[in-house]
Amino acid sequence: MTENKIIMGDCRKELKKLKKGTVKLFVTSPPYNLRKEYGIYADSVHMEEWKNLIRETLREAHRVLSDDGSFFLNVSPVPDKKTKEIIPLDSIAWQLAKEEGFFLRNKIVWHFNNMQNCTRRLSGRWESILWLVKDLNNYVFNLEYVKIPVITQNDKRFDASSGRNPTDVWYFNRVNNMTKKKLKIEEHPCVYPKEMIERIIKMSSNEGDWVLDPFVGSGTTMVVARNLNRNSIGIEINKDFENIIDKRMNNETL
Repeated sequence: MTENKIIMGDCRKELKKLKKGTVKLFVTSPPYNLRKEYGIYADSVHMEEWKNLIRETLREAHRVLSDDGSFFLNVSPVPDKKTKEIIPLDSIAWQLAKEEGFFLRNKIVWHFNNMQNCTRRLSGRWESILWLVKDLNNYVFNLEYVKIPVITQNDKRFDASSGRNPTDVWYFNRVNNMTKKKLKIEEHPCVYPKEMIERIIKMSSNEGDWVLDPFVGSGTTMVVARNLNRNSIGIEINKDFENIIDKRMNNETL
């Protein structure tokens, strides 16, 4: 049995109510300032306001996270609304994380194919996942649970039966509209793939640990955490998404 809590409200305020050092793993993807429809949250703010949102979230997350915990932050490079210059949100987020006491363990490149084609620049096919830790010498890393098949079976340098370490480039297709319709979550504009979150949760937490998503959205983090026997907390500012999360928690399994 696991505990799963949905908290409706602004994560910057709600995180302050949680006890220090009680969560093993944060997994989240905040709004990217791309004018997506998130209801109560305006996904089109000045860059300083976006930075304040990330900074304040990281600050409270650092307090709530256990000493051997991890924070996985999924962000994307985005075009400036006026000039269309690409803004590296992952670089900005990394600097904010450093200021709040985090260390970068890996920058993971999430590669995918199903996305629109650009006409005046190269088509974007990746996003970043920043793996942040509080202590570079003390963090959960369950490599044995996330190994992938060895490509060259006859290479004597590797034990093919045990698999190999995933690289820092991950390929997972984005959740398309057809899949969202099947899951009945069309209302949410951005849903990340369960397989990717499964790898993160297996890798950086253990059964019975608490996993928290401060921008839980459609509830993917909570669904996967529950199915992997972890406790979960999801914080969401938009009350319209609460029913989506409830439905998914009741109906979806791995």
